[in-house]
Amino acid sequence: MKQKITITALMTLFVTISITCFFVGCSADHTVEPAEQQKASIDTQKNKEITIRNVTKETISYTIRQDNYGAEWVNRTIEVGAIDRFPGNIAMEIEFQYHGMATSYRLDPGTPYSFRYNENEELELYEGSHGRADAPDLAPFVPTPLAVVEKMLEMAELDKDDMLYDLGCGDGRIVIAAARDYGARAVGIDLDPQRIKESKANAKLAGVEKLVEFRQQDITKADFSEATVVTMYLLFESNEFLLPLLEKQLKPGVYVISHNYSMAGWEDKKVGFVSLKAEDGKEHDIYVYRR
Repeated sequence: MKQKITITALMTLFVTISITCFFVGCSADHTVEPAEQQKASIDTQKNKEITIRNVTKETISYTIRQDNYGAEWVNRTIEVGAIDRFPGNIAMEIEFQYHGMATSYRLDPGTPYSFRYNENEELELYEGSHGRADAPDLAPFVPTPLAVVEKMLEMAELDKDDMLYDLGCGDGRIVIAAARDYGARAVGIDLDPQRIKESKANAKLAGVEKLVEFRQQDITKADFSEATVVTMYLLFESNEFLLPLLEKQLKPGVYVISHNYSMAGWEDKKVGFVSLKAEDGKEHDIYVYRR
């Protein structure tokens, strides 16, 4: 009986080794080397990192922890213009206070965020910062309601001879509407590659690809001197930051139309203003300037 068990065990071991060798041999051409495997893991984690950028005018204190049971809170401060990075494919929880009011959010992996002021000058955390240190972060991505898009283009007195530039084009809706509804040529500029990808897909669906162009670019390094109309939905401080560039590049008579935020220093160039309630139920302001 002992001899039978030994022979059986040996046969089993032989079969196991043979099968293992067969599969290892078959997959040898597809085996990832340890160094490559490690690099792939690092790249994946980097792509999934959470970034938080401080676009305010003050140092901000906050606490943050991994979004799982038992994780400890960590106290952090972020200086003006700085970026905090949290690599890995893990959601986070964040808490901060402003003027005695506590706010908390869940942060998703692979998503950029930014501390900014809202319309009431209160501190908020917005999704949509690009998380890059080599370019200014002018605004989070917040889609312009379609009613506002229509009114902006109407106030621009747009026609087929115009060249519209949308600075921070998002999903391309203003550029596409300019081409589709007025036959105008239009260019959208945005730093976020995902927004540019969406814009191109939306332009194809609308059938206006020949009239529009989308550029993944830092607005502050862009050439929009051929524009006859410029549209923007940025922030008050972003408009102020871009003002010298607009004055340098734009020809006299060019319309500059800003959604919700005025242009400080261009009060004498203001030629129109409208406030309307859009489909989101909120009041939206449109400022029209002429260079």
